[in-house]
Amino acid sequence: MRKYLVLMVFLLSVSAAAGMSFSSLFLNQDRGEAALVDLSGTISPSSSGFSSGLTPQQVREFNQEAEDRNVDAVIYEINSGGGAVVASKEIRRNIASLEIPTVCRIRDVGASGAYLLSLGCDSIVADSASTTGSIGVTSSYIEFSDLMDELGVGYVNISAGRNKEAGSPYREPTAEERQILEEKTDIIGKEFISEVADERNLTKEQRQEVGTGEIFLGSEAKELGLVDELGGRETAVNKAENITGMTLEPVKLQQAPSFSLSSLFLSGLDLGSQSLIDASLN
Repeated sequence: MRKYLVLMVFLLSVSAAAGMSFSSLFLNQDRGEAALVDLSGTISPSSSGFSSGLTPQQVREFNQEAEDRNVDAVIYEINSGGGAVVASKEIRRNIASLEIPTVCRIRDVGASGAYLLSLGCDSIVADSASTTGSIGVTSSYIEFSDLMDELGVGYVNISAGRNKEAGSPYREPTAEERQILEEKTDIIGKEFISEVADERNLTKEQRQEVGTGEIFLGSEAKELGLVDELGGRETAVNKAENITGMTLEPVKLQQAPSFSLSSLFLSGLDLGSQSLIDASLN
């Protein structure tokens, strides 16, 4: 009888241990990691020795690191007033190409080109007091022909093509050249607005309101359909958890340089900033 009792206790112990082992296995399957990626600074095609901006190459490297780590989601924390047009579009494509869930979190600033790149995410979260929008384009450059006249400096240009010199800083643009520059700017601006409207499923009224080029607070952006949720990092993590169905541990991949709100205004406050001489969405 005692032998049977010992055997029964042994079997129960083994069963309990096995049950705990299987339970732990299933619990581990419900947990994962969310990579935190800091996207800060002015967007540019490539970095230089004096630039701490954001480039497509940096985002590709972030994405590769996330894939190598085999994370379950990526949360891009945006703090940028925009930058180069093509670079902004390229970063958006880099984000959209990831095959794991992505959430873009707008911190202080996520305007113009920075907002454009956020369209590559599955969901957008913004702080209610953040600055976003600026969905529009401007073209600008410095023209100093009057100063050259005062200094007695002449400008000689030899070029083929009537409008080859359109946008030259050494002389005033002709009426025809100004019209050409305005038309190019309008084309880029309409494309930007169209991409936002299509991606965010905006109504005709919302499209007209966001197409003014003005900046919006996060709370306003939520009402206009530009963002999905209001909140900070915790909200972004929760959003990623809802998408993955997992409990996610945030893991910061790299610390990037910070971005100040004042630089948004110093850089020209536009995505808005599409210069045909120095193309940018600022």
